[in-house]
Amino acid sequence: MRRKVMSEWDAKAAFLTVPDDGWSVVGFANALPCHPSEAETIARYLHRKKLIWLSMRAGHGRVFPAAMRPGRGRPKARGVEQPPMIDPTLAGFLTQAHPTFLKMRLLLGRDPGGAWNENQAAKAEIKFALAVEATNLMTLCRTFAKKHPAIPVAALRDALWLDRPRTMPVVAETQPDLAMAGSEQIVEQPKGRQRLSRNLTDEERMVAYIEAAGAQGIAAYEIANKGKIARDRVAIIGEMFENMGMIRSALVRTSDRGRKGTRYFMSKFGEPLIGEGGRLVMV
Repeated sequence: MRRKVMSEWDAKAAFLTVPDDGWSVVGFANALPCHPSEAETIARYLHRKKLIWLSMRAGHGRVFPAAMRPGRGRPKARGVEQPPMIDPTLAGFLTQAHPTFLKMRLLLGRDPGGAWNENQAAKAEIKFALAVEATNLMTLCRTFAKKHPAIPVAALRDALWLDRPRTMPVVAETQPDLAMAGSEQIVEQPKGRQRLSRNLTDEERMVAYIEAAGAQGIAAYEIANKGKIARDRVAIIGEMFENMGMIRSALVRTSDRGRKGTRYFMSKFGEPLIGEGGRLVMV
């Protein structure tokens, strides 16, 4: 390095007023001025001469005033703040989703290729497995969106497409909410009928079945089969609830030629409509 060049750097540095919050290497190059490719070399030279303080952290440099440098020993590296490229919460979600994406990439790699009518069985199995993994990814997205309502769904979708641009089109085939132009809200997964707890008593189970049947009522044999309750026990419980006014019972048939049988109804639905021949009129 020529002495004349170094003396020019010394002269320029003498007129620099570095702010307390420092400059980035590019900001230092603009203030000197010099080409950005030479800025770090110049900063290291001026740092050795104690005209400035160059703090390096995780490969990123920042220039501070020389007065901020400790007098003895190696100076403590001042934190170099870099704005995050992606929300850390979204980055954590992408880490959770990577195993699912890896399975999908492996499945896509097993595609035998060829015409549409070749290897149809193998292609169908792969397509079904991909749909399952896409559903699993959608479940992850629903859980994340519910846990972090402040993060827009569009940001979540953009992060997925940015991270896996080759796999997301496959996901979008079965999960349109995750397509590039998807909706602003993730549709809730429809919930199935709630299963009765095994801890319910026979009485509680029977009332639950009758209430779930609605105005159409439910036959005694259906309660016995669903609830694993003996038929005579169903009759005893039904008589007890009927005496209490909770339910009604009727000897009806549901078809013109069917046999008559006991059917239970909740009292809140009123009297059951019974037509000619004892046939129940379905409303």
